[in-house]
Amino acid sequence: MTGYGRDRERRRRTRTLLGVGYLAGLSALLGLKVGWVPAVSVPLGLLVLGYVVLTAVVVRERRSERRRRDAGAEPSWPAQLPVAAARLLGAKAPGRHARRADKVGELLGRLSLSSEGLRWDPRAGDRGRGVGPLVFDRSWAAEVVPLWGPGHQGCLTLTHPEGTAIDIWIRHPADLRQALAAGSK
Repeated sequence: MTGYGRDRERRRRTRTLLGVGYLAGLSALLGLKVGWVPAVSVPLGLLVLGYVVLTAVVVRERRSERRRRDAGAEPSWPAQLPVAAARLLGAKAPGRHARRADKVGELLGRLSLSSEGLRWDPRAGDRGRGVGPLVFDRSWAAEVVPLWGPGHQGCLTLTHPEGTAIDIWIRHPADLRQALAAGSK
């Protein structure tokens, strides 16, 4: 993982822990006001609801991907490409990303595995704004790292033989790792 990736993950982990601390603090204040049963049941209910919604999204996504693969489509994964990496590789940054000098943020899209390598395609809205696909041929070395937290997230680090390294944030890193291993044989 590159330095950008480590910083992004540190910020995400900090935000998550601060959110949990905030929820615990609100529960303690609520407990002082109305008693411990509602104070425990409300945050617990919110956590269960969040888990159920996240699980429903992940299951739906996996089913649609399974249907795509059964229909003969190449394997693909939801992916976020950092704007800085997109600009480095010559892709146009759309909308607010084009106007910002600090190159922060990610472009949403899909990463697919084909015979020539990995291909990142932007979402339909960004394609309409002129963002094109990026192709990473077999010369790019790939390393997949699962990340801490919900949602089966991972980081794909692609390193070019010349030394250029970029991170792409993906869902279902274990599936991508298996597909890369099967594709290299």
